[in-house]
Amino acid sequence: MDPLYAEDTIDAVQTLRGAVSALADLMALDSRPAIEGWLQAVDTRLLPRLMPEFPLVAAICGGGSSGKSTLFNTLSGEMISPTGGRAGINRRILISINASHREIPGIATALFEPFGCPPQELAQMDQLTTLGDPLLHYGTALPADLALVDTPDFDTGSAGNYQNRAMAERSLRVADVLFYIFTNANYNNRDNTDFIARMLTAVGTRKCFLVYRTDPGFTDGEVIDHADTVARNLYGGRAGQHVLGVYRAEEDNRVAAGQRPMTIVPVEAGRPGLMDALALIDPRKVRRELHLSIFGDVIQQGRRFLDQALESSDHLALYLESLRVVRRRSVQDALGHLPMDAVLRRFSDIWRDADPSHVKIMRNTGRVIETPVRLLMRAAKWVGRSKASRSKVLDGGETAAAMEADLVRAANRLRQAAVDPAINLQLSQNDPAAGLLRDAARRLAGKSGVSEQQTGTGMFRLHVPLHPALAEAQAALCNQNWTAVIEEILGRQETLLSLTSRLEVELQRLARERRSHMTTVDQIRQTFSAMLNIIPATAAVTYVLHTGDPVGAVGIKVKLAGLFGLNDLYALVAIPATAGMKKADRKQLESLLGPVAQAWLTHKLTAIEALFEEKISGSLLHQGRKVAEDAAGRIASMTKSLARCGHAMEKRR
Repeated sequence: MDPLYAEDTIDAVQTLRGAVSALADLMALDSRPAIEGWLQAVDTRLLPRLMPEFPLVAAICGGGSSGKSTLFNTLSGEMISPTGGRAGINRRILISINASHREIPGIATALFEPFGCPPQELAQMDQLTTLGDPLLHYGTALPADLALVDTPDFDTGSAGNYQNRAMAERSLRVADVLFYIFTNANYNNRDNTDFIARMLTAVGTRKCFLVYRTDPGFTDGEVIDHADTVARNLYGGRAGQHVLGVYRAEEDNRVAAGQRPMTIVPVEAGRPGLMDALALIDPRKVRRELHLSIFGDVIQQGRRFLDQALESSDHLALYLESLRVVRRRSVQDALGHLPMDAVLRRFSDIWRDADPSHVKIMRNTGRVIETPVRLLMRAAKWVGRSKASRSKVLDGGETAAAMEADLVRAANRLRQAAVDPAINLQLSQNDPAAGLLRDAARRLAGKSGVSEQQTGTGMFRLHVPLHPALAEAQAALCNQNWTAVIEEILGRQETLLSLTSRLEVELQRLARERRSHMTTVDQIRQTFSAMLNIIPATAAVTYVLHTGDPVGAVGIKVKLAGLFGLNDLYALVAIPATAGMKKADRKQLESLLGPVAQAWLTHKLTAIEALFEEKISGSLLHQGRKVAEDAAGRIASMTKSLARCGHAMEKRR
């Protein structure tokens, strides 16, 4: 069996067709008009035509008053189609096939499938002069393996507004072979021949017969010269491979009046007559050659569509990752004044509750070894001041107001990025996301509107337009009542300040883990050194996320690199009561506070990120992930189907 007609190949084409159609809609590809033409070619000229009994489809085309209907009547052997001197008489497509096809199920249906309507038989000739669906005629003179199509004028109209062109285009796309009839008045009309050329070569290159309706005084040499001009306009340098023959039809008033058939003779000596030339055509051979050409174009165009889908997928991935970077930065901005004193007080309580009995006794009796009394007094005074400060926080004081401003500013920043036509992202080369984003942007350079610009040493800016597949989701986001959304976000502020049960469990775990790693030396130092009082002294810590020393305090910088993708993030913890602590004690405290700060930030980052996801960026990111996942499956299907089609072509050759 010819590999082009193998079941596996047909299945591959059907799968490819479905994947391309789905991707065009899913990714809102700019090439959708071209894809529509490709899909129509697959649907009308490839898949329905694989029936062994399917006839060769020959369409007659030409400009107004060129003699198309007269040629149709001559070839079909019957006066079926109206003729006359006025252009544009016929407004419908007419398909004529041998009456023997009445007994073969599916032939007529397959012929009409490209037009989206069931077969309807012609009842009377004047039906063709009114607009409507194509009509079917069963004749007796046509060969059984030939279907003849009469098409409306494709150049009737003016100023580029051709009343029948869309219908003519539909009929010409389904043909295996064309008869192009022309006159001395339009043989060099490039608008006409350019239109026919597109029909002949859009997907798969089809062959044609040229019929010149000319004055009897024209010599054969003149006819051939004019026909060569038409052939070059249609096929370029490949005309010799695709023109099946040149024929002349003499001007005759009786023919124009419909009183006698058209006389069609070959221009070149020794060539068969037109009907004999048709009879010599092996429909299966022509169709196999055409299908090979169509398969080649299907694969070539399919690969272009695949490249476009991959580019669109990369654009979508870049946009989503850029939006995530903006969201992470916005979450970080929202944490600018997040208080940490509560979590450290709770950790201090947990730690002290688990202290050995002798340490508790020493604390209760006030025996503190190597801790200057003046430092204890300073700590007490500072703690006293901090209690008043903490009460302001709980009552909605300065810290709460600052945090509210941070939340609003961060939410506005994220929303603005989400509703803008493009994300403009300033990045440092040291940013963890920089490499991935920059590589993606460079792959898309000059495509999809993506651009990259160097803005300074080690700095660059990315411009990433909204992906068209997210247009509806963005429009819905723009239509939100933003004032109401801000109020909802601020309504969650108290939750962000509170200790959760999950955080309590995490602090308990950290305390147990810390104690389990304490060496004998650590335990001795806890008893006889500053560690006994360092933990209680943290009851008044101030947590500052941004760089800069805490006011009136000695800062301990705790690095939190890699947390939620926020690189080089630091906690600055103020411990005024420990200004004179030893280097070893300071290191001990840093190792203790790091995990506590990490646990606190993890919970609060998660909470704010979830809040921003729910209220701002979630709809875009969710739609984007959904489209990306679906597109990935379709692209994989396209890739596999194209490989199968390509393998079939290689075997066929």
